[in-house]
Amino acid sequence: MKIIRASEKHSHGNQTFHVEILYPGTNLGKNDTGFLTIGRIDHALFKPPGLVPMHPHQDDEIFSYIRSGKMVHIDSTGKKEHLNNSYMMLMNAGSGVSHEESAEEDVEMLQIFMRPSANDLPPQVQFYQFENVFSENTWRLIAGNSADSPLKLRVETNIFDIRLQKNTAVKIPEWNEEFINFIYCFNGEIKIENETIAKGDCIILEENLQIEATAESDVVLFKIKKDAKYSESGMFSGNKFH
Repeated sequence: MKIIRASEKHSHGNQTFHVEILYPGTNLGKNDTGFLTIGRIDHALFKPPGLVPMHPHQDDEIFSYIRSGKMVHIDSTGKKEHLNNSYMMLMNAGSGVSHEESAEEDVEMLQIFMRPSANDLPPQVQFYQFENVFSENTWRLIAGNSADSPLKLRVETNIFDIRLQKNTAVKIPEWNEEFINFIYCFNGEIKIENETIAKGDCIILEENLQIEATAESDVVLFKIKKDAKYSESGMFSGNKFH
């Protein structure tokens, strides 16, 4: 079990756009800024009239995981979409795509930069309308390389989420020793054995341990294939700081 605390993140931004950036590999003492297929995770607060102007991505798989608020997405493929906490987006940048974002309401979200299995793949932008904002006490597959993934990643990783009510306990779904489990606490507080994991903290599990909520909690789980092939040269997901 390895833990990365929220206090170890890199803080950037201003009153309209503030981001806490997690470079998980760096916090684990590795030369690689990422951790396997995870390049970096940005925990962002985005407020009107905030605008992130048009900018490029290449060889990044970028999942906009919104938990509150609304924002507008415009990209170089001609798409314009209004995103919220049940209508989400995954950009597979591949050989190149550009986009801009503007806040319609106060947004709290994760911008998750995953690493593709190969460089220069065809660019695409995906959207998915989830039936519910939260998945109460049940793990929900939200993005990944499984055939039934709502949003498709081009790397051997599946991403799940769950809203745990206080005093509710669960285990890792579909436990398999071929996978490493990376858990991000978006909100609330959970306990694993004797460790308390609070908002913004992460924990890496290679054991099938119970996760118990000590308060209402929103949790994101990355199930990463241990031998997954991935690129370390993505524009934002690659082995570098921004």
